[in-house]
Amino acid sequence: MGGISAEKEISILSGRACVRALKKKKYKVKVLDPKGNFINEIRKIKPKIVFNALHGRFGEDGYIQSILDAEKIKYTHSGVLASSIAIDKEVSKKIFIKNKINTPKFFVYNFNNSLNIHTLIKKSKINFPVVIKPINEGSSIGVYICTKKNLNKNLKKLRKYNKILVEKYILGREIQVAVMNNKPLGAIELKPKRKFYDYHAKYSSKAKTKHIMPAPLESKKYK
Repeated sequence: MGGISAEKEISILSGRACVRALKKKKYKVKVLDPKGNFINEIRKIKPKIVFNALHGRFGEDGYIQSILDAEKIKYTHSGVLASSIAIDKEVSKKIFIKNKINTPKFFVYNFNNSLNIHTLIKKSKINFPVVIKPINEGSSIGVYICTKKNLNKNLKKLRKYNKILVEKYILGREIQVAVMNNKPLGAIELKPKRKFYDYHAKYSSKAKTKHIMPAPLESKKYK
């Protein structure tokens, strides 16, 4: 847990919760923050299995998974290929489109592009408001819902990324479904009091986001 991504603090909180749960089940747990001489540290521990509580880049993008595969150490969650694809929003959306799964209209904006982003939005026939976000961050880090007036201001906040995703804003309910071994585990509705389900709404108790499980859906839709 921990790591080097922008989601380090949340990873530590997640990791601590996992440690408590595993210890209750009488598992022997060794905590490791994969920084510095990580490979030598994990070789010393010689774990039977690694519970991956890392968030974001390095932890969810296939990087740590490839190291563990090379060391022939078992670990939880997705493997290298699934992780590297899932964290890349551009690649994921192309897969959705190929498989005829609905996804908001989008384009990738490169900061080295000589064309103005407003021109590209117009060419893409996407109406305001638009959503801008990093290609490979999680936890809604760097996600902004932009009007024509505040787009440039929010764009500057993402300048550290080489490229970002620009997509059509879809107003609606936030409903998530967990799937394991091709079986849905149930749907949960998230009702934030903020503008959308952003980083603060996800992780701060002060945000008072409502978590409704099971999600109030018609039985046909729930199935």
